[in-house]
Amino acid sequence: MPKKNRIVYLDVLRVLATFMVIMVHLGDAYIYDGATMTFGNESTWFAVLLRSSVPLFIIMSSILLLPIKTDTTTFFKRRFTRVFIPFLIWSLIYVFLPIPNEVTFGGPENAFTHSGMNIYLYNLMMIPLNFTASNIHFWFIYIILGIYLFMPIISPWIKTASKKSLLFFLGLWCITLFFPYIRWYFPEIHGESDWNEFGMFYYFGGYLGYVILGYFLHHYNRLRQSTSMALGAVFFVVGVLLTYFGFLHDQEVFLETLQNSGVEDWKSIEFHINFLSPNVVLMTAGVFMFFQNMKLSQPMARLITEFSIFSYGIFLVHYIISLWIGDLLRNQLPLNAGLEQFLLAILTFILSYAIVKVLAMIPKSKYLIG
Repeated sequence: MPKKNRIVYLDVLRVLATFMVIMVHLGDAYIYDGATMTFGNESTWFAVLLRSSVPLFIIMSSILLLPIKTDTTTFFKRRFTRVFIPFLIWSLIYVFLPIPNEVTFGGPENAFTHSGMNIYLYNLMMIPLNFTASNIHFWFIYIILGIYLFMPIISPWIKTASKKSLLFFLGLWCITLFFPYIRWYFPEIHGESDWNEFGMFYYFGGYLGYVILGYFLHHYNRLRQSTSMALGAVFFVVGVLLTYFGFLHDQEVFLETLQNSGVEDWKSIEFHINFLSPNVVLMTAGVFMFFQNMKLSQPMARLITEFSIFSYGIFLVHYIISLWIGDLLRNQLPLNAGLEQFLLAILTFILSYAIVKVLAMIPKSKYLIG
């Protein structure tokens, strides 16, 4: 695998984001105790601190791919080989892999889920459409694939867009980030109604905003390293505090609903930790700016590059490892829940890397691990 032309800080962020995702998935077993109806304090903090993981992957994709430097066919061929085929293969594998316990959080409800269809057949049929309980951790890969489809369309614009044009888009995107809060009081806004959900700013919303944000910060953040780190730290801390106290409120609402109606309303618990909320965007921008222009020693840079090259493969294989490690070792260590979650995430990361390193020796391994 090639190791030339590396952007050091992107390698750092890629490894960090990969580890953060593993931490999040290990935390699923710690965040909520259904028997006692309580949320874990350490896992709550981790859920907040790690929330920028997915947005960071989207940001990095935009920096590495935009503007597109090849024709559209070549662009899609490379994305198909490096991202889609491994995703498809592992989605198929995960349908049949044995797991220690039933996955609580499954895919979105639809007609098939109530038809009595064999679960294996259902999970296989849904792969082209959406994630299910078998590949739930791939949910954001569907989003990234959708962004890839859109990149050839925005590439000509972004190639010639001025700083002011990028800020104009980001300004409108920021407005859309507040829409969930506005809808508390005004359910339909800016041209929306119960028969039309495509309002005035619809096409400026969504994860595409992270694509533009990443491109903008990469090309226009010219602050000194110390200044960028300080400002990034401020953004991150402010975002974390807003997210944490909002998440505590959502937990209270969840428990109140559960006690009053017996319904576990998991949608409500995601309100303030939504990836498309202003506080999470602030956190993500902060993390990016903190690590941007980071310098590493040669030995550390080589280590980070090694992990970064295999990061997609690590992501693809880690979930089943995290499930089994969590089941076998959770609450077996004489440690508090937070430290235990952290150590199990390190173990999962190392084992995943070792497996991917072995798989990389197989001919045509790019179709398996990216």
